[in-house]
Amino acid sequence: MTTLWLLAFVWTLAIELPVWVLVLAPPPARWWAAPALALGLNALTHPLLWLAWPIRAPYWWSVCTGEVAVVVVEAALAALGARAGGWSVRRAVLAAVLANLASTLFGLGLWRWWPW
Repeated sequence: MTTLWLLAFVWTLAIELPVWVLVLAPPPARWWAAPALALGLNALTHPLLWLAWPIRAPYWWSVCTGEVAVVVVEAALAALGARAGGWSVRRAVLAAVLANLASTLFGLGLWRWWPW
């Protein structure tokens, strides 16, 4: 794992976990379920996207296709876990879409404006 990947992973969690919690609005008895789901999904998909997804020209196409793949995987897995968490499938899929949209837009903005 690279330092840049670790930094991106931390930022991704900082952005996505609150989105998952807000969208899924976990019952007080299971306050930990939404963050645990988000952490597990990101632990699976984030390294695959960053370290295994092929970057081809044009760069934006690679980013978009990679993020779509992540959303599909996370939404499918979240839908499978929705009943166990006490959420609707619709809310679980919405959480996956909104969380990834937020972190992707943040990451693209940071990549564009940060002086690498």
